[in-house]
Amino acid sequence: MAIRGGFMGRLQGREEHFNLRDLDRQAIRMLGKYLRPYKGRLLLAALAMLAVTAASLGMPYLSKVAIDRYIAQGDMRGLALISLLYLGLNGIYWLGAYWQGYLSGWVGQHVVYAMRRDLFQHVLRQSKRFHEGEPVGQIVSRLTHDVNTLSEAVSGGILNLVNDLLTLTGIVVVMLMFHVRLTLVTMTAVPVVLLSMGYLGKKMRLAYRQVQQEFAAVNAGVEQSVSGMRVVQSLSKESFTVEQFESLSLRNVKANLRVSLLFAAVFPTMTITNMLGTALVLGYGGTLVAHNIITLGVLLAFLRYVDRFFGPLRELSLVYNTFQAAAASLDRIADYMNRRPEVTESAHPERPPKGFEGEVAFEGVTFGYGEGAVLHDLNVHLRAGKTVALVGPTGAGKSTFAGLLARLYDVQEGKITLDGVDLRRISFPNLRQTVMMVPQDVFLFSQSIRENIRYGRPQATDTEVEQAAKQAQAHAFIEKLPEGYDSPVGEGGALLSGGQKQLIAFARALLTNPKILILDEATANIDAYTEALIQQAMDEIRRNRTTLIIAHRFSTLRKADQIIVLEDGRIVGQGLHEDLVEHNRTYQRLYRR
Repeated sequence: MAIRGGFMGRLQGREEHFNLRDLDRQAIRMLGKYLRPYKGRLLLAALAMLAVTAASLGMPYLSKVAIDRYIAQGDMRGLALISLLYLGLNGIYWLGAYWQGYLSGWVGQHVVYAMRRDLFQHVLRQSKRFHEGEPVGQIVSRLTHDVNTLSEAVSGGILNLVNDLLTLTGIVVVMLMFHVRLTLVTMTAVPVVLLSMGYLGKKMRLAYRQVQQEFAAVNAGVEQSVSGMRVVQSLSKESFTVEQFESLSLRNVKANLRVSLLFAAVFPTMTITNMLGTALVLGYGGTLVAHNIITLGVLLAFLRYVDRFFGPLRELSLVYNTFQAAAASLDRIADYMNRRPEVTESAHPERPPKGFEGEVAFEGVTFGYGEGAVLHDLNVHLRAGKTVALVGPTGAGKSTFAGLLARLYDVQEGKITLDGVDLRRISFPNLRQTVMMVPQDVFLFSQSIRENIRYGRPQATDTEVEQAAKQAQAHAFIEKLPEGYDSPVGEGGALLSGGQKQLIAFARALLTNPKILILDEATANIDAYTEALIQQAMDEIRRNRTTLIIAHRFSTLRKADQIIVLEDGRIVGQGLHEDLVEHNRTYQRLYRR
């Protein structure tokens, strides 16, 4: 009997440190929620499975009837009828197997699609604190590896398990009906199959686990070497890096060779165990035929049933690992899905008031990331349409201040209002259109410059994109590129300079036309010439919007209508540059540096 495609997947399954009984019931209910819309198709797949099982059990029996009743008596008409029935059962088997595979696969892929979509949306809704504390590799692993592992069980794994159990049970019942002692003799090969496949399966899983670890080490080595290419070349460490990579590759080769050696033993072992059952039937069954205790048709039917029996038996000896891995993946997916986002939208969100001006007020705001507060009882007012600069030593809480205004975090005490409306009561779409942040570390997608600028407002026309670039003083350098606005930016913007990336980030923010613009050290990576371009555009950038600037360059601060000085999470001064230089000690220290 052919081995189903899932066989190797079962061997390759990770050796999970997880027990099936540890699976949370809430995780099972979550999976049930995704399966429930497709219960009709699952029922049809189950009916198709029963047809496959019935046809599989019926074909050897027809062979027995054909030999004992019609061939032995020379009844050609009856033999022709049996032949037609046999062809009919084969047709039922083919149709049943087709529809079982198609329907279960269809349901599995739709469940996986819905689960991956919801998991991705849920991850995107998580607060910045979640993404700062959760490794990117973990998030990617749950969205890809864990969902794929679960799909193996959902896409027919459960139905195949039931089919295997029904087939085995049916074969044993039919064989017992034919001859009890011959059945018992045949069953003596079962422990050999279970022990041999269980031993080899465990060794294979451990070997594959080692392969995955070594492969991950190779990937990590490649990523680090390529990412750190400038350091490698500047220190002339190419040969040393190659030697390290060769060492990692050699370990990966050795791990794969161990898998190849074990895999080379798997299929011969399967064949031997199958032949053992066949030999028992031939030896003992042949003796029974010779003594006229059973007929030749019964012996041939037994041989057919034995051949069909050991395939599902081998699958069952390996199936536990599949469901163990799937259960562990389901548990990890449920862990993410059960994490409630720290920053949530109000049940009854409000729109910013009509004629929104951009007035910002911090009222008794206190916030901390863990034990202890980063910002302490802040009370500050940002006037609408004005430019406010936020300065202070490293660790004073400037970026946290900006993050709270953009609602990347929620205040723990007090509140922040926009034109008198609590920030937490404004819907996310309206808030993101109203408040825009340009961070110090600009991230660009691996697309064209045009698409990166348009990202904040996908429906924007090419003319609007170019207008935003002109406002941000980015149009001139974009026009000089070989493909202009269609030029690719590379991975993370690698094909552009730091200043060029910042200018594109400015254009992207301006295209959304926010009423409140936050520049978090947005000119930190810009050269003097580019900064001069930004200074020229600053008046237009600030026009008709409230602008919060976090910067250490005093050439930028001079344009501010108000400067707020932060130190140790507290406001220690407010005013204009000239007044603060003369009267504020913290500002004086920063200015002298």
